[in-house]
Formats: sequence, C-alpha cells, structure tokens
Amino acid sequence: MVLLGITLVFLFSSLLALLEYIATEQALQQVVFWTMGSLAKANWQNVGITAAVLLAVAPFLVTHVWQLTTLRLGDGAAKSLGVNVERLRLQVLILTSVLAATAVSFVGVIGFVGLVGPHVARMLVGEDQRYFLPVSAMAGAFLLSVTSIVSKSIIPGALIPIGIVTSLIGVPFFFSIIMAKRRQLWQ
Repeated sequence: MVLLGITLVFLFSSLLALLEYIATEQALQQVVFWTMGSLAKANWQNVGITAAVLLAVAPFLVTHVWQLTTLRLGDGAAKSLGVNVERLRLQVLILTSVLAATAVSFVGVIGFVGLVGPHVARMLVGEDQRYFLPVSAMAGAFLLSVTSIVSKSIIPGALIPIGIVTSLIGVPFFFSIIMAKRRQLWQ
C-alpha cells in the first residue's frame, strides 16, 4: 500500500509538472496557487457540494463504526468477529478518497489537516469510532480555522496561502508525535 502510494505521488507529481509546463501564464499562476491551498476561492456553492458529499458518505461510516473500531484489534481479531476486512478497507478507502478529493478540488492542497486532526482526536477520545470520527472532523475544522486566522495575521494586508501555514504548524506537531511514539517503543 505504501509503495503504491509513493508510486501514485510520483505519477501525479509528474502530471502536475506537465500541466505547469504547458499552461499559460495565468493558468500556471492558478495551478501554483492551488498547490499552496487557500480558502480564498471557497464559496457557498462549494460548501454545499462538499456538505452533500459528506452527507452521502456519513451514513456508511455511522453504520460501520463498530466494524471500524474492530480493525484496531488487528485483522485476525476483526475477521473472527465477522468483519470482512478487505471489503471494509476498500469501501472506506474509496469513500474517504471521494471526501478528500471533493475538498481538495475546491481549496487546493492543504497539508497536515488530515494527519494532525485525527491524531489530536485520538489523544482526546481514543479509538472508539463512535467518538473518534466526529471529534476528528471537529479537530480538523478547528485546525483549519486557527491556521486561517494565522495566515491572515502574519503579514498585515497579505493573505498567505493556508497550506503553507498548516504545513509549518503540522510538520513540527507530527514530528513530535513520531518522536513520542519512538520514545514509548524504547521504554
């Protein structure tokens, strides 16, 4: 799965580079701005479409919270409890990809919200998906709101793309989580 992810990153990076190479100057500026992520172009129509996709996906997640929680026990334990692990993983992968793609198509790439938000939620409520899913969404929304305020406050009169700010905040946070986990393994 990791190797497939790395392969897809390189494939789409090269396609993006090709797009940048053949784009007009104005289109190139829009592509570059999109890769930095910004809420500046968000509007109520985009919010409505994103909300509709979320409302379409939410019933599946809500009805499968128990099965999603059992995945934390390991594949063998989840299978012994009657969960079709491969099918559930594929379904969740497809649905979360659709959710992420919808949001990214409107505001661009805003890194680390999808990594930091769930880690914060896990620290607050644990692994039970009944609580983890909504708290994870709220943590991501809170992080996005705070970084939006910070991006507007750094340089008065200038709007720094929010993707830059989330990365500058997210990298040290995520690095500290990794180091804390590593310390736990050594003890």
